[in-house]
Amino acid sequence: MILRHQPSPTYSPASGDPKGSTMSADSSDLSLNASPPPPAPVEKLTPDAFEILLEALLQIRLECHLWKAHFIHIVGHSFPRDTANEYKDVWELMLARAIPTFSPSAYIQFTPLFDEGLRETSARLQKLSIVYARVLPRHVQKRLTKAVRQLEFSIASYRWIPARAANEDPDVLFAARFKAVIRLLRLIAQDADQRLEALVPDRG
Repeated sequence: MILRHQPSPTYSPASGDPKGSTMSADSSDLSLNASPPPPAPVEKLTPDAFEILLEALLQIRLECHLWKAHFIHIVGHSFPRDTANEYKDVWELMLARAIPTFSPSAYIQFTPLFDEGLRETSARLQKLSIVYARVLPRHVQKRLTKAVRQLEFSIASYRWIPARAANEDPDVLFAARFKAVIRLLRLIAQDADQRLEALVPDRG
């Protein structure tokens, strides 16, 4: 692909109580349902800065898709690929048909996705926001900063599931973690795609 230059829910750990964070987790999940707003026009950039911005957006979307690929790999043959055409994208398919049901074995199976997998995604997104701070629009930097906080919350919340299962439905807790992360990463990937399309309409 050749890119050509064109003219120009936050977790607060104060209480330390995972049960006390249920409301903030639910409200955070709800905030991720909306599609990203149309990207605002970027300031006129030099050709070099323009190319760096394109690379930054490509890497941001790639990080989201890498976690998605990790999810699909763990699900394996049971992933409903045959129904993909019924949905707007694979993210929507995951939300509708691929959320696993809780069981002790399923919890262990998906732990790498929420432990080292999500931790690496969070760290790389944070690094991208720092490395490309000079060219990334402020809105993108704010979204990435908020996303890192939400991903850290999801990592901690996944670990709490066994302890909370005695008092809360583990299926609900388990599904909520997947949905929150999928919606968040989908939103970031879509925003990057829209910005790339606005910058280079014929990039496909």
